[in-house]
Amino acid sequence: MALEGSLRDFDLFSLFNMIKIQGKNGTLVLSQGQEFVKVFFENGEIVGCDSNQVRMEDRLGTMLVRLGRLTGEELLAMVQVQRQTLKRMGTLLLESGKVGPSDLQDALFGQATAILHRTFRWVEGDYRFDSMLPPDLDRDHFVPIPVDTVLMEAARIQDEWPEVERRLPGMDIPLGKSPQAQALHLDINRDVSLLLDGRGHVQQGASGLTHEQEMVLSYFDHPQSINDIVQVSRYEELDSCKAIADLIEAGLLEPVSGGAPKVLRPWVMDGHPDLVPRPWEPSPFLWLLVALGFILPLALYVPHHRGSMNMGLASLQPVDVRVVPEGPTRLRQAWALRMAAPKDGGVMLAKELGRPLEGKNPVADLTRLPDPMAPPPAPPPEPATPSKP
Repeated sequence: MALEGSLRDFDLFSLFNMIKIQGKNGTLVLSQGQEFVKVFFENGEIVGCDSNQVRMEDRLGTMLVRLGRLTGEELLAMVQVQRQTLKRMGTLLLESGKVGPSDLQDALFGQATAILHRTFRWVEGDYRFDSMLPPDLDRDHFVPIPVDTVLMEAARIQDEWPEVERRLPGMDIPLGKSPQAQALHLDINRDVSLLLDGRGHVQQGASGLTHEQEMVLSYFDHPQSINDIVQVSRYEELDSCKAIADLIEAGLLEPVSGGAPKVLRPWVMDGHPDLVPRPWEPSPFLWLLVALGFILPLALYVPHHRGSMNMGLASLQPVDVRVVPEGPTRLRQAWALRMAAPKDGGVMLAKELGRPLEGKNPVADLTRLPDPMAPPPAPPPEPATPSKP
C-alpha cells in the first residue's frame, strides 16, 4: 500500500527520517505544480535522484565542468557523440577516458544533492512513496548517500537562506562589475592553478577577497543575473549567493540598468552555433500565410442563386422563393393565427409576417360557437295534468 499525503501535514525532514529509521526500499515521488522529483531509497539510504525539470547546471556533464574535471570543449565534443550514439553521458565519458569513476561519482553526488537541497526549500506540495525501484539505477557509480548527510545540509541551508536572500536585490536583476571591481587585480588571474583546484577555501590574498569570491566575481565579465551565475558557478547555490551578497556589500557588484543581461554559458563555445540557444522568432512566411487565409475565401466567393450546385454559398444569398407550407403545416399556422388574432382570423398578422393568407382563415371562430363546457340548459317544466273528479 502506497504512502501519500501533503507536505503541509508531513514535512520532508520527518518523511526522510521515517524512511531512514524503517530502512525502507522504494521510490519517493515529490510534486509541486509541474515539477516532480523522484528519490530512490534502498535500506533507508538514497541510491538515486531525478527530476523532470533538472536545470542545466545540474546535468552530469555541466556538473563535471563545474567541478573542474572536464573542459567546456570536451563537453561539447561529448554532446555531439551522444547525439549520434544516444548513449548515456556517463558511459561516453568513461569510455573516452576523459573522466574516471571517482569523477563520475562526485558529479552524480553533486547533481543529486543539488536537486535535494532545492527540494527541501519547498513549503508545499504532495508526496507518494511506493515500495518499488526502477531496474535501471546506476548502482556502479552512484554511491549511496546517508539520509543524515542530506538532512544536516538541508537544515543549514534553510537556516542561512532567508538571511542571504534578504541581502540580495533579486534573483533576476542584472548585476555588473563596479569601476572599483574593474580596477581590481584578482589573484586567480595571476595563478591559474588556483582556478583549476577549487577544493577547500583559500585565504584572502592581495585582492582582499577569498578564492570563492574572486571566482564568482570573474563570472561577471558581462552583466548577469544571480540565476545565471548560479548556473555557471562551481559552488552550491547558497555559497554562490553568499559570495554575491558579500561582493555587493563591498561595492564590487552593482545593479545594471538597461537591456536584458547576457547569459554566460561555459559549455557554449565559439564555432558551435548549433549548441547556442536562440530565442524563437516567427518565420517571415507566417504572416503571408495568415493573410492568404483571409484573402482567398473572400476572393473565391461569388454570388450563387438557390439553384446553384454550390448549396453552401447559395445558402448565404437572400431568399426570393416563397415557401408554401403543406397541408398539416398550413392548418397549424391557421390555428396559430386564429388564436393570436381571433377577431379577423389573423389575416392582418399574416400580412405583417410576410405570409399572407389566401382568403379567409379556414379555422372557424370558436368564440361564436356554443361553449361545449357549459352545462346544458334545464328542461322546461312539464305542464300539470288536471285531476279527475
